[in-house]
Amino acid sequence: MGLALDEPKEGDEHYKVDGLEVVIDPFALKLVKDAGGLNITNSIFGPMAELRGLPAAGCC
Repeated sequence: MGLALDEPKEGDEHYKVDGLEVVIDPFALKLVKDAGGLNITNSIFGPMAELRGLPAAGCC
């Protein structure tokens, strides 16, 4: 299973996390690091990635 939001580009960082290959661009990596990491959860909508340091968004 994979999730691609864009094609890999030169300068992207490559990591292996719990057997999952993660490719992330430097701008997105800074956002993730500034937020303290990423949580990957499963919901009724499927897998979701959420920044750890930010409150969950919702609507009224």
